[in-house]
Amino acid sequence: MNISVAIVDFDKNYADRLREELNQYEELIISVCTSEEKFYQALETRHFDIVLFNPDISQERLRFAGVKLPICLYSDGMQQVEYYESFVKIIKYQRISSIYKEMIREYANKAGYSIGLDHAEGMQLLAVYSPVGGSGKTTVALTVASQLALQGKRILFLSMEQLDSSGCLFPHQNEGIISLIETIGNREVNFELKCKGLMKAGINQVQYIEGFEKLADYGDVKNTEIESVLQNMRRAGVCDVLVVDMNSFLDDIGTVLIDQADKIILVGKPGNLPLAKLSSFANQAITNQNQQKMCYVYNFSENPNDNSKPLDIPVIGRIHHYGNLELSAMIRAIQKNGEIAADSIIKR
Repeated sequence: MNISVAIVDFDKNYADRLREELNQYEELIISVCTSEEKFYQALETRHFDIVLFNPDISQERLRFAGVKLPICLYSDGMQQVEYYESFVKIIKYQRISSIYKEMIREYANKAGYSIGLDHAEGMQLLAVYSPVGGSGKTTVALTVASQLALQGKRILFLSMEQLDSSGCLFPHQNEGIISLIETIGNREVNFELKCKGLMKAGINQVQYIEGFEKLADYGDVKNTEIESVLQNMRRAGVCDVLVVDMNSFLDDIGTVLIDQADKIILVGKPGNLPLAKLSSFANQAITNQNQQKMCYVYNFSENPNDNSKPLDIPVIGRIHHYGNLELSAMIRAIQKNGEIAADSIIKR
């Protein structure tokens, strides 16, 4: 998908810097107009999907014939902002990555439903699961995501827990997964762009979409909606690998995630009770149906010779007990010590 964007601003240094940064996003084609006259001349020969404009570039209200989404780039002290009360507005002086996200989110609502090319064979879904509470499932999921991102993969992390454990590293600022779910069935919204607009930069080059903040939101979501979101992500090719942190219980949503996953990372920890829960999980029909996709990570491993696991599945990691080490430091330590071989389960 190509999106034609015009930057209309008399500040050439700012416009050039904005163009240089936005050119990093492959779907954007950027033009710069440094005067009202040059903008109107460009409109005579080109089509622009989005126009990012300085309201003070003209003493009169600009005309946007054929433009899907004019966006007013404003800052304090601008004189002509009042001409554009009904327009989408974005703060001019902020991180350009934030300008991109806001712009794409707004354009998604204007562009109409179009997934574009089918990349269904490209994206891989890794679901990280354990029936054992406190097994360190989120730590494993974040470590796998970080490790693959640092190897050059485009990684998207998604928490599907009722209460998002990853929030300490991936803060909640706006609606994430709920906003994406609301696009399902809405043909006036472009899913691919909406998804890209909701993706935020996390640690270690990992992108993430914010998970659930309210139990009520989780309870309202249907398993068919989650299935549609995952399928559309595949078709849109929004990432190379989607790492999903699951709940420790298997409801309808969890069943969909297990079914849709290309690989399932099962996390265990020492003790009779955890092993009993894992053994019970091993005897379930859903486990038998998906065992060929599973691999195992020993967490809190106190005995390197402990090979007790309830399923005959490959082991990709053995993480020793790091005590009360802060989460981001723990992820770095696990990577440094090579305790998870995440690349071993990724298709080349």
